[in-house]
Amino acid sequence: MAQNTQHQTALVGTWTSVPDAPAVQKPAHASEGLYRLQMNSDGTLTPLDVIKMKSPSWIVKSRDGRFAYTTNEENAGTVTALAIDAAGAVRVLNVVNSHGQQPTHATLSPDGRFLFVSNYSVAKGGAGVAVFPVHADGSLGDQVQSFAFDQGSGVVKTRQESGHAHATVFTPDGSYLYAADLGDDRLHAWRYDASQAQPLQPDPSREVRFAPGSGPRHMVFSRDGQHAWVILEMAGELATLKVSDNRLTLAGQVKLYGDRNSTEYKSGGGIILSPDGHYLIVSNRGADNQLLVFRIGADGRLGTPKRYAADGIEPRAFSFDDSGKYLYVANVFSNTITLFDFDPSNGELKARGPAASIATPTDIKFFN
Repeated sequence: MAQNTQHQTALVGTWTSVPDAPAVQKPAHASEGLYRLQMNSDGTLTPLDVIKMKSPSWIVKSRDGRFAYTTNEENAGTVTALAIDAAGAVRVLNVVNSHGQQPTHATLSPDGRFLFVSNYSVAKGGAGVAVFPVHADGSLGDQVQSFAFDQGSGVVKTRQESGHAHATVFTPDGSYLYAADLGDDRLHAWRYDASQAQPLQPDPSREVRFAPGSGPRHMVFSRDGQHAWVILEMAGELATLKVSDNRLTLAGQVKLYGDRNSTEYKSGGGIILSPDGHYLIVSNRGADNQLLVFRIGADGRLGTPKRYAADGIEPRAFSFDDSGKYLYVANVFSNTITLFDFDPSNGELKARGPAASIATPTDIKFFN
């Protein structure tokens, strides 16, 4: 694990319109786009500038850190390609139509040749996964493939009238792509072949179904590829899946809300692995606003979680800096990025308070 904390730049994604929700603390000024911050030696963040754009809600970085891509989560969805120079300065390369509404997540193929965009779409008819080629200069080409998520389970009337693509993730060997469909309570599966102009081939035999009304949101695979974990947003649960030949089998579920079994406490959010892959960090939002840290056993089983207040409202996404010493949490409704010290020996978090104040932050990623 890298230990350098110097010369790191953070990019913070945001919503540029303020949500109309009871828990929202209205900021003094609405966000103007993608914020660039300098990381200080103590882990705090100093604002540098802003790249103005509409609702860059999710950020994905290339493996070499030279490029980044943001989903611009608007009704007329777009995706922005960015170049990051050695000093951390950001330049817009191009902007493409996401071919859907409210794109909320994107994933690069492990070989860096394609970008896969999840169009969430609150309304019917705009949800699905769109595929874009990545050019040698980091810019995006026109869409080459798309998969509509039309069908919803209909269980949660305000959330599941149609499908909702929330996130995609590759298996560790890069041969399969899975997509979490919050609206239809399932994971879609495709085989990936980079030699083809349209690289995804649907494989319905590998799809995973969850209980009606669960709402799968985000997922990660273990470092060895033997297990995967899925946040079930509306169930407020974390599902463990065993992996064999890139087939996923449900192995168990853990409640994120403890003994507070009511709807307002069920709102699963982000999920990441610790840098060494020994711990799983997830968030539960709603009335809870907590981070849960699970120790991952040798057999993939999760230990009893340690719970921490997120120090903010609506902890949507979080990220470690490149040293792995610090965890940063984007609290959308309280307009803060909160900072935690992370101890890899036991998975403990120590709250440090706000690292920066930014209107409606939705994601944070680090570059150096």
